[in-house]
Amino acid sequence: MASRGFIELLRSADLARARKGGRRGGQAFDWQGVVFEIGGQRLVAPMGQVSEVLSMPEYTSLPLVKSWMLGIANIRGRLLPLTDLADFLQVPSLVPQMSQRKVIVVEYNNVLSGLLVDQVLGIEQFTREQYRAEAIDYDSPFAPYNHGKFLKAEQEWYVFMPSLLAQDIQYADAAI
Repeated sequence: MASRGFIELLRSADLARARKGGRRGGQAFDWQGVVFEIGGQRLVAPMGQVSEVLSMPEYTSLPLVKSWMLGIANIRGRLLPLTDLADFLQVPSLVPQMSQRKVIVVEYNNVLSGLLVDQVLGIEQFTREQYRAEAIDYDSPFAPYNHGKFLKAEQEWYVFMPSLLAQDIQYADAAI
């Protein structure tokens, strides 16, 4: 049911872009996302939920927070809470050196957060026909934040929704 709503959002967004650009026909690509890996799992987050991608910035640690809350970074005058997504999801990071990992900056309902991931592979484009309303395995730590997948070039690209992570009470409560 929720997946149908997601497809409708894709259609509405395409229609809005078409009207804004003066087009009447379809568009070759309907959906774009930032592809990243964490714990060996390749995921794609919607472009509309990712503000930017950063190298690991300097940050200040915080006292009395859970281990996955790394601290706060000052990014162009804005305070960015940094979280280790692998630690939060309890999956092993395949890139042990934090300095080699990347930060995906997400903003949802005026809540800004930096998610430390193993690597960011770039931006991928998908068509409506490539979307499947099939969830990742139920026992996967990514399952609560998954919203279907795309099939492209015989690969599965599971959709990771940062907005679902931001709404998770366990994620919002970083205090010990």
